[in-house]
Amino acid sequence: MKTPIPYILLALLAGCSSSDNDERSNTNSQEQQAQTPANNDATSDNTGNDSDNSDGEDSGGDNSGNTDPGDGSTDDSNDPGEPDDSRGIYFPTEVMASSPFSDSSDEVERGFGNRPAVEYGPSVPTYLWSTQRIGRILNGTVPLLDVFRVQSFYRNSTNTDCFGPQVAYTGHPDATDPASASGTLPGGDLGLWSESDSTGNACAVAQTNALLSGIRDQSRMSLMVLASMVSAALDSGMSLPADGSSIDVTGEMNAKGIAGVTFSGAAITRSGSEWQYTVSLTYTVSGSDYDISLSMAHTPGADLLNYSGHLTYQVEGEQGVSGIEFPGGNCSQSERTRTGSLAYERSGDNMSLQARVATLCGHSNSGMFNSDNQVDVNNKYHSVDNPDGWSENFSIFGANFDLTTLAGQYAYVWQAGVNDSNSRIFNIGFNSPSLDNGEAHFGYGTKIEETDGLIQGFICNWAGPGNDHSMQAFSQRQFFEYDNTTATYDGTGSKANIEYAPTTSCSYDGSGSFVFDIDASGVLGDIALEDASLVFTQDLWAPTDPSKTVAESITDRGLSVPVVPYTWPVDE
Repeated sequence: MKTPIPYILLALLAGCSSSDNDERSNTNSQEQQAQTPANNDATSDNTGNDSDNSDGEDSGGDNSGNTDPGDGSTDDSNDPGEPDDSRGIYFPTEVMASSPFSDSSDEVERGFGNRPAVEYGPSVPTYLWSTQRIGRILNGTVPLLDVFRVQSFYRNSTNTDCFGPQVAYTGHPDATDPASASGTLPGGDLGLWSESDSTGNACAVAQTNALLSGIRDQSRMSLMVLASMVSAALDSGMSLPADGSSIDVTGEMNAKGIAGVTFSGAAITRSGSEWQYTVSLTYTVSGSDYDISLSMAHTPGADLLNYSGHLTYQVEGEQGVSGIEFPGGNCSQSERTRTGSLAYERSGDNMSLQARVATLCGHSNSGMFNSDNQVDVNNKYHSVDNPDGWSENFSIFGANFDLTTLAGQYAYVWQAGVNDSNSRIFNIGFNSPSLDNGEAHFGYGTKIEETDGLIQGFICNWAGPGNDHSMQAFSQRQFFEYDNTTATYDGTGSKANIEYAPTTSCSYDGSGSFVFDIDASGVLGDIALEDASLVFTQDLWAPTDPSKTVAESITDRGLSVPVVPYTWPVDE
């Protein structure tokens, strides 16, 4: 009998039927960033090769074509190569970032690890598989050379095909100039547009996986590299440092023979109860060098089930150089730096996480992190006053969950450009530890430097003619339920409250000439509903108690914002 596996831990990324490969993709295009502009289903109801985008861990059903030679292992519960728990004294175990819906079963079939049993959802949850994988690198069973993929650091999050497609329109009722009455709304701005993605998964499930794909790959590869320092030291006969001292393992890391990568520094330091890990490496692309820096401070608790710490990383990239681009139209430079942080606190079986990622303008940046070693939301780009601040794609992922089940609370907040008026937010929850069903809400919030992780309302006309960013008392809601027959999460029919017209009122009265691409086919008028004479009434979710805000009403349905290390930006 299978053991139920709950909610998502720090893992909101890849896909129930989609894979966790490391294919490059973008959440927000340059075009998008240039824009300034009811039912009863309640919550209770290696190598350094540019062309190799996989980190050797997840392929699944996204048809990416990425493969990995594997480590030649055949894992079972008695495998002597399973993680040595004793090394968890000085290195965090069971920490990474990934989606609860993400599946790594293909990697298990190819000998990459054991198969955790689950009752519903992904056959092999990526979070559980990935932490097992990190543990095997920590104890030296899996060589870093077999799994290192530098492209994991350059993975950009994406949008799934059902979320925010480009939508053509004509006769827009909010247009004040006939010249703007017809056009195409940019990709990424329209939220949950279709009930399901091309694989059949509920759009909220698929988009959660897509959004978290970048954080997943970056955090996992960072932890793999840092874990390999421990095995490199111990396997070479070195002793780990005593209190107040450090060891240098730069030579041991370079001896791993990773093509295209040179380690310029790698050290483990002990200061009181804190273990510090630092790595600096250079990735060479077409004769040019790009620096990648990793740092982690880990503080063990009374036993292996209690600890805390934080991970930070900086990755240099450049627009126009294939494989290392961080897109966005706000930064005036082609040189960009991806900056990330992951704070974690474990207490028994409870894990609390906060991951932040942003693109900063230029290289050799300063002021990237706040006093808590989190990426600083207030370090905002300005071409004159702060030319190396964050300019594109700031995201925050918060999670608080049970490690034995992955059940808990999750929120993902992102802002495409530094000058945007609002952030976008997903709030997600499950109804039981089995991952059988749950509910997701998508909407808008304050600017990311003021977010508390909860949706505040909805904006129906973000970038169209006459756009208005005043939030209305709506959200897009989707109840999702696992279907064992199709191995997908169903979110169709009465389970979804997502339909609206891209107008300031969210509806259309049928009195004008307005037609918009309801089915996102690229052709106007190809279905009967695309008719200017028809009334289109929004079917968004709204609070049943008008005295309560959208945020209050969402929490009333059981989707509370997760408690995260160092708090949400609103309380910084």
